[in-house]
Amino acid sequence: MLSEADRNKAVDILEKAFKERKQATQLSTTWPNITIEDAYGISTLWAKRRMAAGAKLIGHKVGLTSKAMQRSSNIDEPDFGYLHDDMIVPDGAKLKHSDFCKPRIEVELAFVLGKRLMG
Repeated sequence: MLSEADRNKAVDILEKAFKERKQATQLSTTWPNITIEDAYGISTLWAKRRMAAGAKLIGHKVGLTSKAMQRSSNIDEPDFGYLHDDMIVPDGAKLKHSDFCKPRIEVELAFVLGKRLMG
């Protein structure tokens, strides 16, 4: 398990990559003993830091839901993350290539729920 200082260093790395639109070195290269708990802790710290800077939390995402994708990623369960207001791209919007470090398209389904999902 990483120290709180190392988790904060990891968030610094991600924040710098985000601002500079450059790919960060995979965190497991820097910290080979990183755990899934560390990864979610880093994700939560990053989300909190973004919200402190003004981003609004608008929802959560679930990824790697298919067994085939889990096998390809060497994991055995879906993952989740945070969605902020600056991640919304309106229908028909034009995206600038320079806003991304390695642009790719991945089809994702999204659902807007009528009320909060508990449990």
